[in-house]
Amino acid sequence: MRRVHVIGGPGSGKTTLARRLAPRFGVSPADLDEIGYACGAGAKRPLGDRLADVHAVAARPAWVTEGIYLWWVDDLLRSADAIIWLDIPWRVAAWRIVLRYVRASLAGTNRHPGLRRLLRFLWSTRRYYVDASTERAVAPDDDGAVTRALTALEMAAHAHKVVHCSNSADVAAFLSSVG
Repeated sequence: MRRVHVIGGPGSGKTTLARRLAPRFGVSPADLDEIGYACGAGAKRPLGDRLADVHAVAARPAWVTEGIYLWWVDDLLRSADAIIWLDIPWRVAAWRIVLRYVRASLAGTNRHPGLRRLLRFLWSTRRYYVDASTERAVAPDDDGAVTRALTALEMAAHAHKVVHCSNSADVAAFLSSVG
């Protein structure tokens, strides 16, 4: 296993897991927020630029990527040796998001300051976890349309290489299996 994609909703632990995995393969983790948005949190980058960057990552002999995205990461999903799906309960994700927000605010590194932004983010994040609709996005870069239900459909198409983790014990078991 040399190419791993970590997927899941906000607050699921994607970044943490990717940072733990990447050194095992001698690579730096690729945060798909950085590919999808200017500086990882700014304006949405053009779809062609996203696709070109994802294709370049997928062509590498070893990589670890992480992100929530579905429709513009097909190269990664096809090329991955393993896809780790972090599928945790909404209440756990919400707690992690608030904790991350507080820690970043106290450290002076919060890229999204303001309580109103936190509340809006929590509200939109909740939709990922509870919306059971399986209607696909209108546009391939409609990142706001990604839900847990749609992620489940996409993961079913790659079931032979998906490691489904729904709690910390599942993640620990996976990590111990890769040495």
